[in-house]
Amino acid sequence: MKSLKVILTAVLVGAAASAFVGCKSDDHAHMNHGASMDGVKPYPLNKCIVSDDAFDHGKPVVFAYQGQEIKLCCNDCRKDFNQDPVKYLTKLANAK
Repeated sequence: MKSLKVILTAVLVGAAASAFVGCKSDDHAHMNHGASMDGVKPYPLNKCIVSDDAFDHGKPVVFAYQGQEIKLCCNDCRKDFNQDPVKYLTKLANAK
């Protein structure tokens, strides 16, 4: 029974860690890995909310955050977004 608890704890910790770390792969659009975007507000801009760069140099990094679709130009911008999402959501709200 104790080993089952250890296994379950390890699985839960791994799942929680992957939610915070995310995928490092650049070969897909990062749309929550199969999660539906139904009910998510579409991203209204044609540029990255972090860098203000256009999406003309590759596929944007796309994900949903608190019911809002977010598109960023690269994974480096995703790191910046994750450090201060309120800053960028406010910027997005003001840009509409």
